[in-house]
Amino acid sequence: MELVFDFFEDHVKAAAAVKARRPLALGVLCFMLGALGFFTAQELSGRLVLLPFGGIGFALFLLWELGAGLVMVAVLHLIADFQGRPGSASELFVLFGMAQLVWGLAVPAVLVLLALAPTWRWPAGAAFLLLGLASLSLKARSIQDTYQVSLGRAWFNLILPYLALLLASGLAFLLAAAGLFMRFAEALNG
Repeated sequence: MELVFDFFEDHVKAAAAVKARRPLALGVLCFMLGALGFFTAQELSGRLVLLPFGGIGFALFLLWELGAGLVMVAVLHLIADFQGRPGSASELFVLFGMAQLVWGLAVPAVLVLLALAPTWRWPAGAAFLLLGLASLSLKARSIQDTYQVSLGRAWFNLILPYLALLLASGLAFLLAAAGLFMRFAEALNG
């Protein structure tokens, strides 16, 4: 518990402790707790539409969170490795798990917002946005602590995979639209 408190109070001390011990089980536990907070808050706010609320839905969501966390850490470690920055992917995984703990605040935030404004849906969306930005901020700080880069470089490295995914999705959409247009043109000519 002291390590988790240090992550929020003295991140340099927490990063040094994680580097020395590399408690991967703590990282997985933190990912699980963050996923539980997010999943429960989504259900309470009425926004959980893709997965059923229950054990199976949570298990699927948890697998998604852990898988996405592992892939993101691997990509970010690869980017840092290309930049010649020494650091540990396992250390980054644990720190990212602790950054996910912010989502534990989603449940009380949603409960308070539902008590104050039960018919309005936008305050819950704003709370999720703010907590998401807080989580991203802690992840950028984790990159900074793990690879000893500036905060600007940490943010750039964090956003780079999202931009690459966005560009790849846009390219795939354009190629699909072009293929559809070509089929439509062939059908008109044929």
